[in-house]
Amino acid sequence: MRRSPGSASIRAVTTFRRTSLLLAFMLATSPAYGQSTRKKKSSKKPPATTQPVKTTKAPAADDADGDESVEPQAFGSPNGDEETAVTPLVSPDAPTVAKPAAAPGASGEPAVASAAVTASGPVALFAVARTSAEEDAAVKLEDELLSRLKASGVALVDLGAAFPPSPPVSLTRADTLFEQGRTDYDNLDPESAEAKFLAAAEAYTKHPAELSPERLAKAYLFLGASRMLNGDSTGALDAFKRAVVAEPSTSPDAALFGQDVLKTFDQARADVKARPAGTLVVESKPAGASVLVRGQELGVTPLKGVEMPAGQHPVVVSLPGYSAFSQYTEVASAKSTEVKATLEPTPGLSAVRDAAVHASTEQAFERDTPPPEARAIGERLNARYVVLAAVARGDKGHLQAELQAWDLRSNARLRGVEIALAPGAKKNGPDAAADQVRAFVNGVAAPRVAESNSFSTLIKRPWFWAVVGGAAAVTAGAVYVATSQDKGRPFNPVSGGVGF
Repeated sequence: MRRSPGSASIRAVTTFRRTSLLLAFMLATSPAYGQSTRKKKSSKKPPATTQPVKTTKAPAADDADGDESVEPQAFGSPNGDEETAVTPLVSPDAPTVAKPAAAPGASGEPAVASAAVTASGPVALFAVARTSAEEDAAVKLEDELLSRLKASGVALVDLGAAFPPSPPVSLTRADTLFEQGRTDYDNLDPESAEAKFLAAAEAYTKHPAELSPERLAKAYLFLGASRMLNGDSTGALDAFKRAVVAEPSTSPDAALFGQDVLKTFDQARADVKARPAGTLVVESKPAGASVLVRGQELGVTPLKGVEMPAGQHPVVVSLPGYSAFSQYTEVASAKSTEVKATLEPTPGLSAVRDAAVHASTEQAFERDTPPPEARAIGERLNARYVVLAAVARGDKGHLQAELQAWDLRSNARLRGVEIALAPGAKKNGPDAAADQVRAFVNGVAAPRVAESNSFSTLIKRPWFWAVVGGAAAVTAGAVYVATSQDKGRPFNPVSGGVGF
């Protein structure tokens, strides 16, 4: 019995509607669809520490580049089923987190409920260069980011505690030579005493980091006195000047030395005071290292234009995690003396920096989970947050950096932070990047739930697409039959009728 075209149309409509209902049901019951189309209802009152916040776009890219800015994104745990209640970091100028309002404001606008996913834990930050040509820029960027975060109250990893300096060098040999010189001096053997005191002074000056200004000044004082006994007044005057420079408060004891020593020493003090001072300039790589002269801290590198008395001074440049640089420097009178220190990382810090390089490749930045090297950094430094900035050159040849931050406890990630490093760039600079990192660490940038849910898993199943594809094929076939039997008049699968 031959069926009419109308029956085929009815069957096509029925099949299509069943398929549409199936797909709509699967989409409506999926977590991703539910989260994106409607607010999830809950009978429980949500805790104050997990309220949503508004996220803002990153500053626009530098006008000179003409590139579009990329909105930094913070993603939550890929599992989407676990949250950790933690305490926010306290910073002097941390953005105030808005709390849900109970009623609309005076202006009549609805109140927006926004709060932060709070977090706490030290931050480990490293900037690396994707090629050797950007190493200097990476060093500078890291210093700027760390300085900004520290100034805003963010808790940073203490590299000095993680990589303690080497134990101080023993000055036993220098002390022994000095005591031997004292014995010879008391036994009226000025030649042997002079040799011992000179050797002791040289031994002290070889280790400026451990140098005691008082001990060095005393060695020069007895060296000058020994030379006085040997009839070398010029040599004695020079030794006394060195004693005054090493420790200005040094003064010979009248009970131990004769009037000739006291008189010559006073002349040496007057000569040192009359000499025009010099200036000391200290640079280090990396910058930000503390500078100590005679045990007194003068500031951090780059250090310029510090007035110093003419003469030899022990200069020590140190930075947590690096081996200290020390040098006994002769500051010229009325001239500028430069000290350039290259600081070498300790073996432990060197290994951590190598891990940071591997965790900052383009492939690593595309991962949906923290790279294993980033987790290793966090474990080694006991850090909750690992912030990595990769410096490279863009398509236009301008220096730029890409920054990512991982919360290793919750797997939340801050990504899409671009930093403009070209000279004259006014937007998307290091300061703006540091502010975004601070907001992420303090929970102001609330992480969004990653798209790894049951529906995204479902649509990756081959059988799912086989079922959907089969149903679609049946529907398409039915529609084709109905359309072909209707002699060219189009069938409308939405209304079930013919024509649109």
